[in-house]
Amino acid sequence: MATLLKEAHVRELLTMADALQAVEQSFRDVSTGNAVNVSRHRGALKGVTVNAMGAISNALDLMAMKVYPIVRQDITVGSSFQVLCWRISTGALVGVLEAELLAQIRTGAASGVATRFMARPDSRVMTLFGAGWQSRAQLEAVCRVLPSLERVNVIGRSPERVASFITDMTAVLGSGGPGLVAATDLEAAVREADVVTTITGSKVPLFDGAWLSPGVHVNAAGSNFSEKRELDALAVQRAARIVADDVEVARIESGDLIATPGLDWGRVIPLSDVVGGRQPGRTSADEITLFESQGLGLEDLAVAAVLLEQAAKRGIGIEIPLQ
Repeated sequence: MATLLKEAHVRELLTMADALQAVEQSFRDVSTGNAVNVSRHRGALKGVTVNAMGAISNALDLMAMKVYPIVRQDITVGSSFQVLCWRISTGALVGVLEAELLAQIRTGAASGVATRFMARPDSRVMTLFGAGWQSRAQLEAVCRVLPSLERVNVIGRSPERVASFITDMTAVLGSGGPGLVAATDLEAAVREADVVTTITGSKVPLFDGAWLSPGVHVNAAGSNFSEKRELDALAVQRAARIVADDVEVARIESGDLIATPGLDWGRVIPLSDVVGGRQPGRTSADEITLFESQGLGLEDLAVAAVLLEQAAKRGIGIEIPLQ
């Protein structure tokens, strides 16, 4: 029997706190040789793209593949996300998960883990580029790992969307959360930030890297295509420490890094080395640090494992009989 978990089940079962813990442990498992990421592969033909990515974890006794097609005409007209999980010890299919919300939460959790290890613990101001669906998990994750945050500057293309985002996320974060404000002066918002997170679909840099202040931590989480950029070359060059969720994936997908002239890829550290204690996330309060997130099958597997465990404990999900 395999368990089918639909989006409503994921919404009921998965918390950001659990996702942060699971994603952090997954990178620690990579550092000890108990897990491995399987890089994304894409195939395309006449507006149709199929994507596949996965991971294997001996620590969890699970392996997984996420598959998702994207169909485009002038705009995206169809997409769906599924994660399939198999038990390593038996080879049996044990889970089929709808993965749109799963992917949102795990992407936020990855930035949260990087922020925990790389940002200054006393960070008080965050500037968030993006007010869309993915921005919600990015904000929640960073707020959970940086309890001293007092204000978040929100920047988006649509004032109405920014206002709606602020209303919704103020309710999510509650009375103990930071104040959320719509930022109109981009330069001022970047210069005062202790943490900058970008989670947009932009193909061009969002701000001038000269605006970054000493000690800032940057999460660049919006792009996983080589032709897209959220950061300019100066922002990358000014980073004393550059960390990627997976360096080999970043070499293929990170437009921010690929477009930086003369980048020494030997400077780019895998997040697993930081979480596993092999490399520091920062070495001084004045360093500019950068996390490049492409999104990994490893992270999908980590939260899928949490979901399957919680579903079994609570008797939630749809059982699929298998021969």
